[in-house]
Amino acid sequence: MKYCENLMLYASDELGAAEKAGFEKHLENCPSCRTELALLRRAEESLVPAAAPEAVVERLFAKTTRKKSFFAGWKPALAGTALLGVGIFMVLAGLHPDKTAFDATEVIAYMSENLDDEYLSFSNDLALFEQEF
Repeated sequence: MKYCENLMLYASDELGAAEKAGFEKHLENCPSCRTELALLRRAEESLVPAAAPEAVVERLFAKTTRKKSFFAGWKPALAGTALLGVGIFMVLAGLHPDKTAFDATEVIAYMSENLDDEYLSFSNDLALFEQEF
């Protein structure tokens, strides 16, 4: 019975060389330990997560590693120019008291929605990827 107590240590490869050899000799004559060891190994194998389907990985990889467009480096400059244009427009609109000025929060919300299209596209792709699991 002494060897049977070492089953978990053997299964997790925590026995010293001499104890391991002794337990392996015990396994030859103990069907109970062999059965329990087989169950432990099957349980351990079932805990390994399944790999993602290759087609899904390829699609996601292709979308996340695509080359940057010519305008990708210009986004901050374009955003700054757009904000400058909105600022100039607001100043000019303020010079004419009969015209309604824009609310700054509406302008910021509009700019945020339009500048985040690429992020939202990636977010949607990631959500689709997660649904397939």
